[in-house]
Amino acid sequence: MAAERTEMAPAELLRRLRLAIANQPEEVPEGWKTASQWADLWNISANAAGIVLAKSVKAGLMETRKFRVVAGNRGAYPTVHYKQTKTK
Repeated sequence: MAAERTEMAPAELLRRLRLAIANQPEEVPEGWKTASQWADLWNISANAAGIVLAKSVKAGLMETRKFRVVAGNRGAYPTVHYKQTKTK
């Protein structure tokens, strides 16, 4: 009698790994904030913060990076965060 195969097919393994990773929120490093968090910090509307942040990124004053965080009832979702670039 042949031994039963216990390994998963590569495609199935990849599918399961992607599902597991996709549902896990990431830890956001210190200094990175969402547009909403910057708006609260600056005491301005989220729309105004978005405008300031977009122009700051173009000017090289801020950088962006997506982190997978829990967003409402949607589960872990990639969300843009902003951080001030290093000043000279």
